[in-house]
Order: sequence, then C-alpha cells, then structure tokens
Amino acid sequence: MKKIIFILLLTLISSAVYSQNITRKAQLGVRLSQINDSIKSALNLDVKEGVVVTSVTAGSTADVALIKVNDVIVELNDISLITVKSYRDAVKNIREGEEVKFEVLRGKEMLRLKTKAVGLPFEKSDIYDVIYDEVKFKDGYLRIITTKPKSAGKFKTVLFIPGYMCYSLDNLGKHPYGQFVDKLSEKGYAVARVEKSGMGDCVNTPDCFDIGYATELEGFETGFQKILNYDFVDKENVFIFGHSLGGYQAPMIDKNKIAKGVIVCGTGLKTWYEYILEMFRFQNPIMGVDYVENEKVVTKMINILYEYLVLKKHPKDVAANEEVKAMMKEYMEYDGGDMVWSRNYRFWQELQDLNMPEVWKNLKANVLVIRGEGDIEAFSNVDHQDIVNIVNLYNPGKGKFLLIPNMDHGFAKSKTPEDSFKNRTQPGYYANNFNDAIIDEVSNWIESLK
Repeated sequence: MKKIIFILLLTLISSAVYSQNITRKAQLGVRLSQINDSIKSALNLDVKEGVVVTSVTAGSTADVALIKVNDVIVELNDISLITVKSYRDAVKNIREGEEVKFEVLRGKEMLRLKTKAVGLPFEKSDIYDVIYDEVKFKDGYLRIITTKPKSAGKFKTVLFIPGYMCYSLDNLGKHPYGQFVDKLSEKGYAVARVEKSGMGDCVNTPDCFDIGYATELEGFETGFQKILNYDFVDKENVFIFGHSLGGYQAPMIDKNKIAKGVIVCGTGLKTWYEYILEMFRFQNPIMGVDYVENEKVVTKMINILYEYLVLKKHPKDVAANEEVKAMMKEYMEYDGGDMVWSRNYRFWQELQDLNMPEVWKNLKANVLVIRGEGDIEAFSNVDHQDIVNIVNLYNPGKGKFLLIPNMDHGFAKSKTPEDSFKNRTQPGYYANNFNDAIIDEVSNWIESLK
C-alpha cells in the first residue's frame, strides 16, 4: 500500500535579485549513495538497485518533504532513479516553487511524498552586498553574481574566471574559489562571477557538458559586457582574473580592450597536446608510478592524443580496440561516448587549436602571471615566465611574473608539488589552509597600476 503525503511550502523572493527572467534553482538537499551489496545488507533492503539517502540538509526540499536518512528514492517526478547520475539528471532543471514528487522506500513501506521545491539560499554578507543578476545568452539567460562594497561610489572591479570543470559558482562557501571571492571583496573590490552555460541558475542555455571552448568563452564575453554597464563599476579599473584553464580564457574575453589588467594564475601556454604529455611525465612519478613504466604509457598516449587532438577524430574512432579504450578511460577520463576529462570532446579539440602566444601578443592590458611554488597541475615556471616574455616583447613593461611560495594549484599552503599531492588527501585541507598571499599580491599589483 502506497502512502501519500502532501506538504506545502511558502517561498520568499530575495531583494538581492535584480531581474526575474531566471527563477532560482531548487535545493533538493540530499546526499546519496548508489546501492551495493554492503548497503543492501546493512539496511536490509529488498531492492537490487537505486539510491539511498545518506544525509538531508535542514530546510531543503527533501527535508520539507520529510525525506529521511536511509530512505531509498525510487522515483523523482516519475523518473526512475537507478544511479546517482540519474538523480542529478532528474533534478537539474527543477526550479523554486515547482512541484516535486518523491517515491520512497522506507523499510518495507513505499511512500509517495509531494511538496513545492525550496530554492537555493542566496549568498549573504555583513561586509559587502551580493547582487544576483542575469544576461541574455543564446535562447536563455546566464546568471551573474557580483559582490560590491556596501558604500556608494565606483569600485575597481574583477571578473573571476574559474577552471575547466562544469559546476556552479554560487554558494561556494569555504571552497578555495569562495574564499578568493570573499577575501578580495572584503578588501573593497567588486568581484563578478558569470556562471558557465547551463550551470547554477542559468535557464535555457546550452549545457556546459555539451558545449565547446568557443561557446563557453562567448558566455564569459557576454557576461563581461553586462558587468561593464553597472553604475558602480569603475570602467577605468576593470580587471580579469583567470585561474587554471581560465587563464587561457582571461586574455581572450576583453574584445574591446576595456580591461586595465589581466591576471592569470596556475595556467599554461603550450598546446593541450603538449601540456598533457608533459603532465604525464611530471605528475605520474610523484603519484608513485615507476619512471620506466610511465614512459611506456606516455609513448602510447602520444599516438592516442595525436589522433584525438590534432587529427580531430571522435574519441569513439580513436578507441579502436579495448586496450586503447582502457587507456583513454584511465588517463583521459573517457566515458565511452562524447566525454573526455569531464567535458564534451569538442571542448579540448577547440582548445588545441589556440595560438596562445598570439593571444598574449595582441593583449594591450597590463598582465600579472602568478604560479604557486607547490602547484602540481601548472608545474612549469618556464611557461608562466614565457607568457610575461611575450607580453613584454610586444608591449614593453606590461608584464610581470610572480612565484608565490607555499601555495599550490588550489591556493592552499603546499611548499612543493609533492606536498600538494599528499595534502589533497586530507579531508578539509583546502577549506582550512587557504594562502592569503594570493589575495595580497593581486591587490598590491592592482593598486600599483597608475
């Protein structure tokens, strides 16, 4: 017998939102594990597959719907849930105020729970204002989140561009990116974030997981133009900060050459093909791979990457046999379809075609290039220095290289790449060991420009 429970919830609209084309994404508020034999045995479950709730966030949609820890969510809005991924696909487009229906197995009883979706909380601060806005992009809207001092006036403004993965920049909390934005905002700067297409609150925009490099760059360009129209932005003091792969995008965003400065941290200069091969040779021995065995891997990957990145073959066509397919899965995070390194395969092929020396040559802004001495991902001082060399060759005196001691790729305190590899295995390390030198150095450089 299925038991039906109906729950109603009143929702509030935050005054921090500038416009209303975007409705707030729902906060479902559950953490899940996929059912396996040990979970079945521990919870005495009769089901063979599905997802079991391991935690529920207070005040979230699941909490209001009376979902409990150890519940097995069988269906969500009439979509069967077999894997955690199927759950993510089912919830990704649910918006605040929409009806949400759960079918849940609790012990031996099947329950149907129904409520209105609770929206994600908005970021708040006692020190600065947080503004939620939007910009038209493709057939929908991108979310823009900007922090600014509470006082009136015009402020030096930084557009923050993150690394390559598809995720939301909203409610970052103690994530290194969240700390970066928070600490820079506390110093009196306006800091803007443009969500990647399809992430966070974005509505009717292409999914980040399906787009190429050019479309992602276009989204950042569109958001940048919107930010320039804010009355609190000092247009004589606009900066773009790009981290990791965002360091490739940062010098390409300012088409109209408005920005006073571009700052990149932990980035690269070479083609993606060259970088990946160098990365295998640098990182794998640190991770415990024998040098000789690693070179065997590199030798095989030379051909695989050449076919994929240079010859522009579809990954399915590169994976000609099971051995190659297995290597692509292990070393390229290939999913057997269109996804490589958690992005659509076209993303990396488009990135491969960039002539980054030419990009930096054509940039007219001041440039600060930063590398953390403990960075295991962006491991080349030479590449970072070469960016500055190119800038200064074509625009003398515009570029500066800065090596920050005791900082790794995630802005955390790590003295060497080996330390970084060890530290990242410690739960909470990146939340609790942020190196404030990155904030001080960025601020000092901005203030030094006349």
